[in-house]
Amino acid sequence: MEYNMRNIVCGAFCLFAFGLTLTSETTEAGNWNTGGSGSTSVVPQTDPGGPAVNHTRGAELPQSIRPNDNTISLYQDKRIVFMENRRRQGRTYIVEPAGNAFDFKFVPNVESKVLDQELSKGYILSYLFYEDGTVKYNGRAKDGRFRQDVNDDMLFYTHSTGKSITSYIIGHAICEGYIGSIDELIDWPMMRETLYQGQPLLDLLNMRAGDKHTVDEKRSHFVMGSKKHHRDMGLNEIARLLEGTKKQGRGLFYNNFLADVLANYVVYKSGDEYDDLMRKVFQEKVKIAHPVSYEKHASSLGGSTKDKNSPDYYGQPQTLASYSFFITRMDLLRVAKAIMEDYQNGTCVGNYLKQIQTKAEPWYRGRNKSPKARFWLNNYAQKYGGQFYFDFIGMKQRNIFGTEGYNGQNMLIDMDKSRIVVTNSSATAWDQRTFMLEVIRDGKLPK
Repeated sequence: MEYNMRNIVCGAFCLFAFGLTLTSETTEAGNWNTGGSGSTSVVPQTDPGGPAVNHTRGAELPQSIRPNDNTISLYQDKRIVFMENRRRQGRTYIVEPAGNAFDFKFVPNVESKVLDQELSKGYILSYLFYEDGTVKYNGRAKDGRFRQDVNDDMLFYTHSTGKSITSYIIGHAICEGYIGSIDELIDWPMMRETLYQGQPLLDLLNMRAGDKHTVDEKRSHFVMGSKKHHRDMGLNEIARLLEGTKKQGRGLFYNNFLADVLANYVVYKSGDEYDDLMRKVFQEKVKIAHPVSYEKHASSLGGSTKDKNSPDYYGQPQTLASYSFFITRMDLLRVAKAIMEDYQNGTCVGNYLKQIQTKAEPWYRGRNKSPKARFWLNNYAQKYGGQFYFDFIGMKQRNIFGTEGYNGQNMLIDMDKSRIVVTNSSATAWDQRTFMLEVIRDGKLPK
């Protein structure tokens, strides 16, 4: 099977932008007010049993698509080819496991016919429910559905869940002394002529950097009118495009490029010890079992200022980092568990997590209440901060951290009840209330 793999980046790393989410209704438990909770039917596929349909040149399906199994298989193959291409091009940053992977305790899966049906016919490819130190449901799409069975070696994109992982890395960078605090003012020579210079780090973490005028609102991976995906340029070239820009207000503007700015700020601040920092996070804290990696930006020419005597940042590590990781299903659960334990144990990084929770700000309100609202976890969050979602409807008084990646690469972490749900999915077409929110709220899987 042959694919045109050129320009595959866009489809692979696009994220939902604006235009959907959060209702402003009551926060009484169980009242999601978007068509009623407990909707457990599997959303039907378009043309089940039909041939594969190649919807994009990229390696990720549009969120509106309801793919059949052959189409899901096609995009699994495209994802693997994309990752391999990036590896061969030298555009992959990799953290290898150290051989100390945390071993989970498993019990036989709690019975859930609804979840079994979703894994047999629906779009969730991996479902993990962890509670009180035990994996109580370890679900994978039924073997034989796809050309490649979903297993513990398969790599998934994190998409925007990687924003939250990047924030977790920032917590470690603060605790290791590379970054002063979340209130630190950005002082970054490469970005000195841009709107980011002098801003508090917290404004970037909370997506309130006043950069709406610099990013394509509908496709937030295009900066300052450039025709290139921002990962096809080094951050040095983007800094040149941004020269002379100023912060405009402090309104919430959720976008993808800003998360890559944060990822590269960590590289700049940690300098030659960046690799040590990343190993500390993934090898010593998370204890990964498989390599974890991200796609590097392409190295591109272009100084950071118009001054001919300015340093040349071409190819430097601070121009290459990105936030969307390639990671296995169990290692994603290991990340969620590490986040939860830092928070619960009051470590330095745990205190960072509590800080960003305290500093979270209102998320978009007054979104539509159509049945489609149930397909996005962030519809039920009332606050956003530090690259996490907080204050979920029905659980506002609970300490719950949420992440959401394109097409359902999600984590929901209950710090109070020691519950975690982690999902990997092929399409945005399953009920977040049924499979995530109610499970975290009640500690029970749907029947």
